[in-house]
Amino acid sequence: MSRFWEFFIKGMPIGISNTLPGVSGGTMALVLKIYDELVNSIKKLNLKVLIPIGLGAVVGVFLSSTLIINLLENFNLFMTAYLMGLILASAKVTYNEITDFNLFSIILVAVGLIFAYFYSVDINGAVNSESISLIKYFSGGAIGSVAMILPGISGGTILVMLGLYQSVLTAISNFDFMIIIVFGLGVAFGLLIFSWLLSYFLNNYRSLLMALLTGLIIGSTRSVIPPQLTFSVITGFLLGIGSIYLLLKVED
Repeated sequence: MSRFWEFFIKGMPIGISNTLPGVSGGTMALVLKIYDELVNSIKKLNLKVLIPIGLGAVVGVFLSSTLIINLLENFNLFMTAYLMGLILASAKVTYNEITDFNLFSIILVAVGLIFAYFYSVDINGAVNSESISLIKYFSGGAIGSVAMILPGISGGTILVMLGLYQSVLTAISNFDFMIIIVFGLGVAFGLLIFSWLLSYFLNNYRSLLMALLTGLIIGSTRSVIPPQLTFSVITGFLLGIGSIYLLLKVED
């Protein structure tokens, strides 16, 4: 398989994950083992990597936008539990990257967990905001882009908090190109700025960064805790864990 198609295929689950509140596209890139390459490619504007990943991500977003809204509306308990399983299993990826586990690492895990727990909101708090200005879509894209590339922070959850989640997914599913373009420009702007800072920490403080991200991932499960325990919840949770382990196994 050529590198173009490898990046394109891996870009699809990254795009899909960025439409899911509670799931980070950065975490998915870590699972697929292209995270460092993606961050450095954004920093250096390496189009040979960015174009296929970007195209794959766009396809993933378009394929999942309508489906995700319908699943959350019609199978809420199952989907919430599935997302929770995805998130918790993803924490294993960043945990394995902590090469020096000491007191400072433990503190960073705790800080990440506490921060993510308090910033996370109930996935069912997503509402369809009307009369949203294009400036808000641009700024929302810029803020959300940080979460889309940073493992442990969900871009979908950030959009929920900004009141943009359902309106952005609806615009994508309805091919509202004005909103899509403005939001996409905001995302591109945010990624270009943030990738430099993230690349620095990856290269110089990787183990400590992964400790912080592990806490962020675990803490972000607050947004997808099912309100009750049922058979569908247990099934969804186990399938979520199984999905991550299957991805890891395939990648290995």
